[in-house]
Amino acid sequence: MPDDKPFALVAGGGNGIRISALNMQAAREGLRVGSSLADARAAVPSLVSHPAEPERDRQALHRLALWLGRYGPARNVEGCDGVWIDTTGVAHLFGGEAKLLEDLVRRLSAFSITTRAGLAGTPGAAHALARFATERRAAVLAPDGEAATAAALASLPIDALRLAPETAILLKRLGLARIGQLLDLPRTSLERRFSSEASSRRKVTQTKAKAKALAEAVLVRLDQALGRTGEPRAALGEPPVLSERRSWSEPLISSEALVCEIGGLAQDLSRSLKAAGLGARRIALHLYRADGSVAHAGAGLARASAEAEHFMRLLNEKLAALDAGFGIDVAVLDAVMAEPLDPEQATLGHGGQAPEQAIASLVDRLANRLGSKNVFRLAPHASHIPERAAVRARPLTAGPGLILAEARPGERPFLLLSPPEPISVMAEVPDGPPMRFTWRRVAYAVTKAAGPERIAPEWWRHLAQPGEARSMPGDVGLEGEIIDPAAREKTRDYYVAETEDGARFWMFREGFYGTADAGGAPRWFLHGLF
Repeated sequence: MPDDKPFALVAGGGNGIRISALNMQAAREGLRVGSSLADARAAVPSLVSHPAEPERDRQALHRLALWLGRYGPARNVEGCDGVWIDTTGVAHLFGGEAKLLEDLVRRLSAFSITTRAGLAGTPGAAHALARFATERRAAVLAPDGEAATAAALASLPIDALRLAPETAILLKRLGLARIGQLLDLPRTSLERRFSSEASSRRKVTQTKAKAKALAEAVLVRLDQALGRTGEPRAALGEPPVLSERRSWSEPLISSEALVCEIGGLAQDLSRSLKAAGLGARRIALHLYRADGSVAHAGAGLARASAEAEHFMRLLNEKLAALDAGFGIDVAVLDAVMAEPLDPEQATLGHGGQAPEQAIASLVDRLANRLGSKNVFRLAPHASHIPERAAVRARPLTAGPGLILAEARPGERPFLLLSPPEPISVMAEVPDGPPMRFTWRRVAYAVTKAAGPERIAPEWWRHLAQPGEARSMPGDVGLEGEIIDPAAREKTRDYYVAETEDGARFWMFREGFYGTADAGGAPRWFLHGLF
């Protein structure tokens, strides 16, 4: 809609259709937000209206808050038409607070967004300056310090303190229309003024306790604006543990320049992590384009790391898929999650990574290329039964580290068959090792054998209270199959058998010869290959 015509957004409610927003031309005609649409059209027949879309407005404001992360990692939506940003430690990157405000207003104006910005030492003071300052400027900056903040707020109306409407009305009745009048008023007399106002109007419901509560609410807002009392703010998402950023006067367009600058950013984050004794478990890269859009890329790490080279290996492939658009003018690299990084010897002998770090780096590359759901690690499980002694776990989740080796009684093969495959065996009775066996229709002659290694059944797994099921939940094998606890309840005798051609097999006999139990004769299974 052209700016030379009065235009308003309207919304329905209990009091009929009313104006929810209007442009500058409509405001010059004397229209105000909250006015009835019928009255507005009677006063300004040329008024053009359109139904408001609050949900789309909310989504657009949320996107704007995300984009404003270039001016501070902690920010969030405030109300239906505002955004707050914590610029602590960021202003120097723009040449100071005044330059930061100038850059913010200039960029938003380029997006055709009318802006009123305020910057102060407290959220309350910044809110008051942005919405109620009388200067005809898009941005107002308050000097640092309580006295300077008080001077900047003194001329603003009492509504700038974000008070409840009835409290603001009562203050105006008491002759307190400006914040400066509150600053000059002794704190102990404010409650008496509220009480006297209530008694003069003979309001029976206006008790002394209510007057005290109203006075306390006013003083709390005043102390928050001056910085005497803290005002916790919930940021848009959890703030990063550490954050590094770089900005450029001319947007970066070429991929080579972008990769080079991101590499420097990774070096900055690496130094900050090492100085803090931390290692990143998840990193996030945010690229702010010149057209106002933001590109994101992230990576998870299986093991805490503070190495810039490792960060870049994880981000390089994702950088190649990101579109720079009209150029990147700000880049931010966050350590979203971090853990204490204990000092360790990184190399031994002729150099190279330590085994744990090398495996963690490989897991990171595979998980970020194939997806974390498609890569798993083995985690120990409290069970003597071989197929239950390890379970699958996601490599990027916190928990036990990677299993490099684990001491166990007896030999264990590298490959387990799931489930164990039945075989026919000729062996000495009752406890002799196998002499010949047939597996998958192929006969093998055993030249050497070792064993037995006896593994008893886990009898406690089958205990159940009255009315409970006998099987215990959560019994899964390495392939994700459900293991029935009652399927094998006999003792196993494991043997390592070597054939004529040097192949080695891991097999077990389930049950004993010469017993008269209900399970019948013992059975043989091949469980693994060396």
